[in-house]
Amino acid sequence: MHLLDNYRNEIDQLDDKLVELLERRMTIVEEIGNIKKEIGMRVYDPEREKKLLARLSSQIKHPDHQTRILSIMKTILASSRALQDSHLEDVLPQHFPHSEHRTAGYAGIPGSYGETATLKYFGHNKDYRAYATFHEVCDAVLSGELDYGVLPAENSTTGAINEVYDLIREKDLFITGEVLVPIVHHLIGHKGVKIEDIREVRSHTQGLEQCTLFLNTLNIKQVPMKNTAVSVQYVAQQDDVSVAAIGSERAAQLYGLEIIGKAIQNSAVNTTRFVILTKTPETSPEADSTSMVLTTRHEAGSLYEILGYFAQEKINLFRIESRPVPDRPWEYFIYLDAEGRADTDSFLNAIDAARKHCPYFRFLGTYKRGVI
Repeated sequence: MHLLDNYRNEIDQLDDKLVELLERRMTIVEEIGNIKKEIGMRVYDPEREKKLLARLSSQIKHPDHQTRILSIMKTILASSRALQDSHLEDVLPQHFPHSEHRTAGYAGIPGSYGETATLKYFGHNKDYRAYATFHEVCDAVLSGELDYGVLPAENSTTGAINEVYDLIREKDLFITGEVLVPIVHHLIGHKGVKIEDIREVRSHTQGLEQCTLFLNTLNIKQVPMKNTAVSVQYVAQQDDVSVAAIGSERAAQLYGLEIIGKAIQNSAVNTTRFVILTKTPETSPEADSTSMVLTTRHEAGSLYEILGYFAQEKINLFRIESRPVPDRPWEYFIYLDAEGRADTDSFLNAIDAARKHCPYFRFLGTYKRGVI
């Protein structure tokens, strides 16, 4: 026991030093945050964090400790970002109308549902930029190449699109609007081909998942691709008439193919919610919804306590999603969507109360909800 007590005393002394150093670090972090706000610099600096973690990694002598120590440092960095972004009044958006000279982009190619969402939200009077991946759209917004990125966040049949939720948080992007797109999937192939001639079907994973009832009636190979429109384009480029795709009517028309199975999706009310992303927060007088992401203390009742602050202010939370915290098993980021604007007294009261009990809290945007 004497040896154990010695180790425990040493741990206590080290913990005291850690708390002192962490408190000093947070004080400096707050000062840096003030400077960033004064000069209009973003809180999140991915290159700085990447270099910092690489430098620290090179200093860890015991290889078995590297993963755990870096995980702790990532948590400290996340808390530091949250502290710099801790005053909601400093990030509440101002009205910024969508100028004709501003640019928007989506993931996919012409004929994709992402293009449909972009056209529905911004109109048909100009060209839009297409990118290969969700990640590339986000990076284009961050670099200033795009003013707006349009990405799918949720489908009424298959649920949340987790990669997009993660990217919004990781890239420190804001939601400035949303648009709802009815999803009508068709089986698309070469002209004159019948369903019984098809031996292989290609589409995005979600497209395949949303048409399982139809596909299960056929004995055909299913091949996932990165986008529904890409799968339609692929079929158009093939001489093999036994290969078909699942996609939109617009995609069939664009790539010169034919619909051989109409409206094959599982649900007649299949809808995808797309979010409009920006580098800095924007809103409009019509905004009626607010999004946030937070973590709770890892103890019983902590989420219940946080939700209670919104209930006390009579704020309706109409969507709750959770995503795992990287490198921290059984801990989760909680995404909340609520009715109302973030600049009202009731919202500010709820958020101020909730933030004090959250290790991490970030405002994601106030915007107008989409309608069919």
